[in-house]
Amino acid sequence: MDAAQSLLRQRIRIRYAKGEAIKFISHHDEFRLWERALRRADLPLLYKQGFNPQPHIQFAAALGVGITGVNELLDIVLSPPVPLDEAAARLRAKLPPAVTLHTFEEVPLNAPPLQTLVIGADYTILLYAAPDEIPESLLAERIADFLARTTIWRERERKGKRYTYNLRPLVFELRYLGYDPTLEEHRIFLRVQARSGATGRPDEVVDALGFDDFARTLRRDRLYFADNEDDVAVMAQYPVISQEQIAAPRGVRGESLRRPAPGVEIGPREGQRSINERAVDEFI
Repeated sequence: MDAAQSLLRQRIRIRYAKGEAIKFISHHDEFRLWERALRRADLPLLYKQGFNPQPHIQFAAALGVGITGVNELLDIVLSPPVPLDEAAARLRAKLPPAVTLHTFEEVPLNAPPLQTLVIGADYTILLYAAPDEIPESLLAERIADFLARTTIWRERERKGKRYTYNLRPLVFELRYLGYDPTLEEHRIFLRVQARSGATGRPDEVVDALGFDDFARTLRRDRLYFADNEDDVAVMAQYPVISQEQIAAPRGVRGESLRRPAPGVEIGPREGQRSINERAVDEFI
């Protein structure tokens, strides 16, 4: 890109929250939500060239069905540039109530893609159940069992092909935070690796614990990035897990969200379809 073209383009980084009201939409639908909001705000969103032009909208990390986000990031490219305050005000007026715009800032056009910088993520798992439905002792027992294991084989599908991987090394921290009687929810903290080809999925963790049949929210509280010193310092205490390290040997099959984990008897599953099966995006 020459200097003249650069002057006609503006890359903007948006920090926002995805709320409860739209947690069941897919990543594809969220992409369209942002495209439509930007168009309704009459912002000059730049489109890629080609037979099927796509807008320059880049998410840091996709949020699956049933997952909310507190501090999500996405980049857009406008051409020609628009004053930041004006662009933010116009966009904020067109976003649905379930999307909260936190910050709106310009970044260099040649900055690395957000997806290549993500290295980890923190989640809060919220299980909506009374203590007599899910005793705290049972939660503690399941978490301790999860952490004590070295292999937790899970089975996923990507591009029409099934594959098995080891979830356990991707989970760095998992601990029970307590029960809120007012909201009737159990809270569990989860920290995972989030790198290309080796990302820990919170829905897989919930299913491996045996609680996927209970109403819940998976909330992503924080993403960690390789270009942020504080983020790198936090993640430096954990090993970097490669895709090769979690790949299953030939012949090994893992548990899927489509069937219960061994020994789990909580909640009827026959004839049910997990909300995670409706997710169209893959994180691994």
